[in-house]
Parts: sequence; C-alpha cells; structure tokens
Amino acid sequence: MASVLPVELQREQERIERVAREMGLTFFRVIFEMVDWRQMNALAAYGGFPTRYPHWRWGMEYTELAKSYEYGLHKIYEMVINNDPTYAYLLEGNAMVDQKLVMAHVYGHADFFVNNVYFGHTDRKMIDAMANHATRVRRLQERHGVEAVERFLDACLSAEDLIDPARETAGRHPPTSLSRRIPGGSPRSRTSTAT
Repeated sequence: MASVLPVELQREQERIERVAREMGLTFFRVIFEMVDWRQMNALAAYGGFPTRYPHWRWGMEYTELAKSYEYGLHKIYEMVINNDPTYAYLLEGNAMVDQKLVMAHVYGHADFFVNNVYFGHTDRKMIDAMANHATRVRRLQERHGVEAVERFLDACLSAEDLIDPARETAGRHPPTSLSRRIPGGSPRSRTSTAT
C-alpha cells in the first residue's frame, strides 16, 4: 500500500527530527510513509488505521471522502497515528515545501501524543490492536455469518455517539508542576483584568 520516502525526504526527516529534539520536543520514533490520495482516503475512512474490522461503514466513509476530494472540497495532507512507533502518512504529489511543513507538523503531533495528559492512558500499540480486532471479527463472521455479525456491530455502533470520550478525564486537575508555574494555581481559576 504505502511506499517509503524518497531519499530527499528521508534527509529532510532527519534534519527536521534533529531540530525538533533541539527545540525540546520528545516523541516516539516516527515512521513516514507516502500514499496516494485514494490510499489516504482509505486510511481516513478507517479512522486513520491501516487495518480495521470488516464493516459496510468503512466503504461509506471512503465513498464520501473520495467524492469530496474529487470535487476539490478537501485535501488530507497527512495522517498521524498515536502509536509507538508513531506512523505518519504523507500525500504523494505535494510540493516539497508542503511535505517539509507537514513533517514538522507531525513531530508536533508526536510530542503532543507523548506529553499530553489526555493521551497518557492511550494504548500505544493501537495498530496491532486494530489488526487483532479485524481478525477476531472475521473469525466471528466465519462462525456466525456475515449478516449476523454485521447486525450486532450495527447495534453496538448505534450507541457510539452517545459515549462521552472525555468522561475519564473529567474532574482531573492539572499536574502539580503546571500549577506551580502558573501564579494562582490552575489556569482556569485565574481571572484576567484589563488595565
């Protein structure tokens, strides 16, 4: 599916990574792969992952993204997966300046994934987990039939928008080190006054 970076971009990746580290960013190893617009839309339809369980919704998402791209309504420059190592997909055909800008942007994402408290409990092997889920669903389809498994998945996914992804972090306070650096404690507890 994806291809390795051309030599010129490999050199730029080394340079950008060095600068990112010099600026104090910390991140897992970043692996860049080059994909065409169809592959990028397929990755986006799968929620950013290269492998997902079989289900009709992925095809529906892909069709919507592909038409939007063909009509000039959107362009995905990159996709980054919060994984260890971090995977990032670059869009083939972008100008070199775009590729370099996007690569620098990816290192910002990678640093954020490692250092943000919201992502602290993230499974860093999500690519493997998604592939395992796909294998399990395929086995269930072989055992129970595609339609039965799809009906079950449809029922489960119907509740997807009712789940609050922020519920686990609700009520958490900023780390102590942040509270010490900001006079008055939490940034939310401070009020500003106009002078």
